[in-house]
Amino acid sequence: DTPHVTDDAARQRRQLEAQVERWTAEAKKLAEGGKEAAALDLYRRAADELPGAPWLQHRTAELARKLKKNDAAIIYFRKAATAFQIADFSKRAVAPLRTAWSLAIDGLPGTSKLLIELAVELMQLHRRLGFAADATVTFERTNAALRMRGFSEIAPHVLETLQREPARLSTPPHSSLPPGSPPSSRPPLSSGSSNPPASNVMPRGSGSPPADGAPSSRSRALARLFGRR
Repeated sequence: DTPHVTDDAARQRRQLEAQVERWTAEAKKLAEGGKEAAALDLYRRAADELPGAPWLQHRTAELARKLKKNDAAIIYFRKAATAFQIADFSKRAVAPLRTAWSLAIDGLPGTSKLLIELAVELMQLHRRLGFAADATVTFERTNAALRMRGFSEIAPHVLETLQREPARLSTPPHSSLPPGSPPSSRPPLSSGSSNPPASNVMPRGSGSPPADGAPSSRSRALARLFGRR
């Protein structure tokens, strides 16, 4: 039975990818014809069906941002960052995650919890890539934005923990969330809170790749399937 099940799964996967190709081709035509809102609907549908394709997530995010739908843009920039990391292209994850973080800063005060979540994800990514100075800049800019709006700042020990602890994934990447799910929210980590264990500093939905094991050839294939066009 196993070969039959495997063949069925492979056929369904090919059918899904072909459907997503058709949706993205149609979305591109709609966008070129000035029907960008309709194009975004199709891109979102395609991106939700195939979360492992980072450029598809990124293109969806960029169109959402162009249409000033920043909530949607943040979701898809974040998914793009996750997909890049799972496919072992972590450096390419920095730009979409930083853009999501910047949009969250622009969206204050309503995005305060999301901003903290994104800031921690971005600091984690910087640290994994060896960019400690960038992590510090993210920490300082996030706190400056929170302070200006009267919110509790991220406690210094959060950055210190990220710098000190070995990089690892403590929660599933948010690409595993159901299609269209918004990022989860956590209360701000205030400077008055007690030092949490390292696992508590990593927000659910973190855009992190698995800590061990090489990316699958499947992840790499999806990373290239819907590349720049």
